[in-house]
Amino acid sequence: MNYDLTNWPDVDLDKVRTAFREVPLAAYPELARYGRVGIHEALAGQGGLFLASDMAKRLALSPGMRVLDLGCGAGVTSIFLAREYGVTVDAVDATIPEDLANRAAAAGVGGKVRSIRADARLLPFDPGAFDAIFSLNAFFYFGTDDLYPPYIMSYLKPGGEIVIGCPCYREEITPDMPEELLLEFPACLAVHSPGWWRRHFEKSRSATVLHAALHPRGVEFWEDRVRFLVEEQPPREMPVWKRDMIHAMIRMLNRDAGGMVSHFILHVRKDRIP
Repeated sequence: MNYDLTNWPDVDLDKVRTAFREVPLAAYPELARYGRVGIHEALAGQGGLFLASDMAKRLALSPGMRVLDLGCGAGVTSIFLAREYGVTVDAVDATIPEDLANRAAAAGVGGKVRSIRADARLLPFDPGAFDAIFSLNAFFYFGTDDLYPPYIMSYLKPGGEIVIGCPCYREEITPDMPEELLLEFPACLAVHSPGWWRRHFEKSRSATVLHAALHPRGVEFWEDRVRFLVEEQPPREMPVWKRDMIHAMIRMLNRDAGGMVSHFILHVRKDRIP
């Protein structure tokens, strides 16, 4: 069902809930203590800790491992990984907030999360420093260059793994793509299909792609995010940029009957022998 935007920014919450699905908390029992606010709050993009949890499950994380959270934003995923898996996390972002250390301490993992402000293309680490690399809703902003997969994988130990979760197109975009699906143009030009991401890493000749596929809830994550945001705050009371973003997301979902815009997970292992 499409949502009628005629009266935007005034919304009918009942119609929003009818038009857009909500990810059921019961499907993620490991997130029961977080609640919907904790799953979404301070996280950019869609999926929240739902997507983060599915990504983390693909890594054989154990206490004492060192993990790079690349493009961590506010560091919510860094705290989540340290808290749930006992790993030590280097939280890296170009604009990382100064209060991350305090929030990590309040969550009981102050000694396990280290915040580092750095460009993803100029990382201040030694080669082979990490057991795993984790990147939620960020990798397409900096990782599409042909030289980036071998660069980022140089920071993994032999046999180390990287998991990426991001928005994607089901197939590569074409010149006749409807304008409504070109969300956040021109950034959307760096959004690709799971097959593209598979090839992107495979041609580095140092990676084994273990998984590259649409997430089964990939479209639902977009719908769930819209529901959460408009339930959290009436659009009329939002900053203009946020209101415009949600309007664009609803237009996209209204137009995208075939599920062209979704999310994917990529899971890659660094080969032990170059």
